[in-house]
Amino acid sequence: MLVIAHRGFSSQYTENTIIAFQQALMLDVDAIELDIHQVEHEFLVFHDPYVNKLTNGKGRIFDMPLSQARQLIVNGKDLIPTLGEVAALIGDQVILNIEVKSLQSVQEFVVYVKNFIAAYRCKVVISSFDHPLLMAIKTSFSDFTEAQLSSDDAYPVEFGALIAHAPFDHARYASNLGVLIAATDWNTVNAGFVEDAHRRGKQVWCYTVNHQETLLDLLDIGVDGIFTDRPDWARQFITDRESTSQTAV
Repeated sequence: MLVIAHRGFSSQYTENTIIAFQQALMLDVDAIELDIHQVEHEFLVFHDPYVNKLTNGKGRIFDMPLSQARQLIVNGKDLIPTLGEVAALIGDQVILNIEVKSLQSVQEFVVYVKNFIAAYRCKVVISSFDHPLLMAIKTSFSDFTEAQLSSDDAYPVEFGALIAHAPFDHARYASNLGVLIAATDWNTVNAGFVEDAHRRGKQVWCYTVNHQETLLDLLDIGVDGIFTDRPDWARQFITDRESTSQTAV
């Protein structure tokens, strides 16, 4: 099971900050997830549309001039990082899972991501709850991805479609969208969903898993990856359970 650090090591450090990502990289994680909003021609790593809760500012981040957004202080000490800064930090160490919250230009975003993949050899997954936006991004990436697949140095982009409900037809939506990852709320997933996804050649990633009972359930039904605020705990729990299972055999 993949352990994905949700907004970095966010149980111990402020979410979506450089320190949270640095600390996550010190753990045994498979991926780091973050959220982005486009502000002018830059892409800022921040979850909420409103900055009121976590910063010394007010209003919606995507309505601000970039110069103003870049001066905001998160929890009294951290600046909001750019996606490029985080990509440079992560490089090819783990998967970089970018959840797109708001975009003004799909083309600008795609060019931006192409550039940092080339510069830092990042392994990228792009996800969103906004499926039309996700498809627009995927379509824009398609020629690039196909060209890169022929290269030994290639890092193709994968896509994950986020949902927060239990569909009647399980993971069919992921097949219809042509994405690899059916990403869903742990509280709505079940064994039938996972079995259907695997029959379709899809992976199931579940958010946000921070408790033992939930993690046990997801391991039992074969979920492929979890987003967690507690990546240190999750990796240790999974490792201990695997050791116990092997000993029992």
